[in-house]
This record gives sequence, structure tokens and C-alpha cells, in this order.
Amino acid sequence: MSTDKAAIFVDNSNVFKGMQSFSRYLVKTSKLSEGQYLRVRWEKVLEMLESQDGGLDIFARHFFASLPPAADVSRLKKRPTEEEWEKMVKKSAQSGFYKVIQNPPFNFTLHGIPLRFTEIRCSRRMRSAYYKCLDAHRGSLKCKLKLVPDECYNCEKRFLFKYEKGVDVALAAELVIFGGLKSMGLDRIILVAGDGDYKEAIRFVRREVGKDVQIVSWSRALSNELEKLSNKPILLLDDHWKDLCEVRKRPPLDEIPATDDDESSEDIEEG
Repeated sequence: MSTDKAAIFVDNSNVFKGMQSFSRYLVKTSKLSEGQYLRVRWEKVLEMLESQDGGLDIFARHFFASLPPAADVSRLKKRPTEEEWEKMVKKSAQSGFYKVIQNPPFNFTLHGIPLRFTEIRCSRRMRSAYYKCLDAHRGSLKCKLKLVPDECYNCEKRFLFKYEKGVDVALAAELVIFGGLKSMGLDRIILVAGDGDYKEAIRFVRREVGKDVQIVSWSRALSNELEKLSNKPILLLDDHWKDLCEVRKRPPLDEIPATDDDESSEDIEEG
């Protein structure tokens, strides 16, 4: 009996945010202590997937992430030049966590999408956040924050704002190209993400190309639309977190994604 061939596509940001949400749940239910964090052990995820159905050969492995890591960008005090930015992106792809996953036993092809960033005036963000928080607490802030919204409105101070742009588009495009044009000998597409934005790409490889589809996701990050398109058993990471994750005492800063593109607001001033 021949072993089925599969290609895997990972959205690092989607996985990380789902893991954050699940970690908070574990702390709330006393299954993790305050200050403990989960980190996905990708070699264990690959082993579990390849053990399915009597053996699965994941011969193509694609990992999509924003570069450089948000933690690196947070250390910037001023806008870097284009040359400095290119060096940061290149260095981050060749070091730390991202270097590790490109080597055995992982052997992922890294698709690094450069983060975008701009300068934002502090005024609108602070003023808007203040009124939203005030409204959420029904007119009384528990933190006793002393802030004068009108003074914030006229504040001219700026800060660097980083956000993701294009990771989902790049992944969806590669998925369609690989599933459609490079599909010789390919039996299954494995998508490690739960974002509903991938539904059209998954629908294409499932219904138009005729490939099997399997979704791997945290339950809180899995959209109903994407869930319905999987014709192979969905692997919920929540159910296997003890086997597929390690518990750490510090956050995995090298993997923290930046803000989603849809969180960038109208006060962003490109430059």
C-alpha cells in the first residue's frame, strides 16, 4: 500500500494567536500557572500528522511568517533606513527560531513577509482608547488613570506602529499554485490555520483540483466556514496540547506576530 503524499502550509501568526488564547484559558482553569507559556513543538506536530492513515509523507513544508519578529521591531527607537530594514529582515530569517525550522527535522521552506510599519500620532490612539475603556467600565476607570483627553488630542508625539500585511495573501496564493499547478503526486493539503480568509483557496484545491484537505488549528481560531471544507479529520491542537506543546516560563518573543493588517486604523500615516 502506497503512502499518501501531502503538503503543509503554516500561518505562524494565526497559530500563535490561537495558542495565546488557549494559554489564557489554561491559566484561568488552573492548568497552567501565571507566568507560564505554551510553545508549539513543530517536530511533534509533524510526527502526529505523518502517523495518520497508516503513514503520510509530508514532502512539502511551507511556513509563513512576518519578518523581522515583532519583538525586534519593538526595540526600534526611530524609523530605520531601507538598507537597515533589509538587513533586519534578512538577519531574522537566518537566525533564532526561523533558522531552526528550516533545518532538520523540520525542513520548512520559510516564506518571510516583511512587516510594515509607520509613525502614528499618539493623540488619536490614546484619546480613542480612553473613551472606549471608560465606556466599557460604565463611566469609572478601575485603574484610576489620570488622563486628559483634550490634551491628548493636541499631542504631537509619535510612535512606530508595526502591522502585518500580505501573509494570508501569500499563503493562499502558494496554496493554490502548489495545489493546482504543482499537484503531481499530491494527495492532501494540510492547512495549519483557522482563518476564514483561506476558504476560497481551500475550496479551489478541494473541489476544483480534487485534493483532500485537512485543517489543523486551535479551536478558538477556527472559523466555521473553513471547518466545513475539511474532508479529513480536523486536528484541534487544544486536544493534544500536552503532547504537542512545551510549557515555558517566558514568552517565545521570537515568534510573536505583529498587529493584524485590519487593526491598522485611519490615523496611520504612511511614510
